[in-house]
Amino acid sequence: MSYFTAVMSRADDRFHVLDLAVEDVGDLAELADLIEGAGDDSGEGEAIAVIEHEDEWFALIRVLGSDAAVFLSDVDAVASSPYAELFADYLDSRPDEYEEDDVVVPDDEDDEDSEDDADEDEPQMLDFDTPPTWSGDPGLFSDDGVTADELVEQLERHTSDPARVVAHVGEAVGFADVLEAAR
Repeated sequence: MSYFTAVMSRADDRFHVLDLAVEDVGDLAELADLIEGAGDDSGEGEAIAVIEHEDEWFALIRVLGSDAAVFLSDVDAVASSPYAELFADYLDSRPDEYEEDDVVVPDDEDDEDSEDDADEDEPQMLDFDTPPTWSGDPGLFSDDGVTADELVEQLERHTSDPARVVAHVGEAVGFADVLEAAR
């Protein structure tokens, strides 16, 4: 399996590929500086970086000036990749708003729990279609028509084909053709 990286700059609602080596970048601030140095001098440009690991995971990075927003499709896979250092701040888990609250069981329900414990001894079936744990900002392209809920839903629907999710985002945002040409 191989990695694919592309950095695209947007000017006047058109994208073009920047000749940058993402592999040599140590963190997101360094990536933002590299992109800023390759773009215009205004410091207000926009760039999108895509990193994919064949059929396993993807990262979308949107750089606006010196700020970067990130979405990782699978934190476990990214953590074991050469890009783990680049995304170190995003490898913990998804944002709190998508996590379930801990449920506290009152003491008077302990008797009912002992009956449920018997059921826990039965082997559980594995769910091979469980979506990976994502991280970052799923709303990084909300102003371009891809809402946070839509990106997460696409990831859950196409767990085994992450490139399809990137293609969906690319079509909506307008960089799909440029990305495909860079392949």
